[in-house]
Amino acid sequence: MKIQRHDFVMEQGVSKSIVLEYNKEIAANDLFAVVRSNAVDEEIVAKFDVVKIENTDEAVTSTFKLTLDGDISPGRYVYDVFSYTADKPKSKLLKGYILVKASVSDRGRDRGNTGV
Repeated sequence: MKIQRHDFVMEQGVSKSIVLEYNKEIAANDLFAVVRSNAVDEEIVAKFDVVKIENTDEAVTSTFKLTLDGDISPGRYVYDVFSYTADKPKSKLLKGYILVKASVSDRGRDRGNTGV
């Protein structure tokens, strides 16, 4: 199975959710979704909250909502979603890049603007 790729942009301080549809039966606690500074870095910057939701497509076996808290510093990150079995990664399901932009209120301060 080819690993799916999905890149996205989010604003700092605003949580972001994505929906993952999977063609096999799997429990939410068997998924591990993390954000790291780069692909070879072992340090985890953040974790996605994974919740199984009701399928909206009959062809899909399992559907999950992955939510990432917006409390991440602005920058470019990588993320991976793995299925785990017996505390070991079984397969990587999804990967991609996340661009976290500074919040609108912070952007004005960086240029000396007061917004007034």
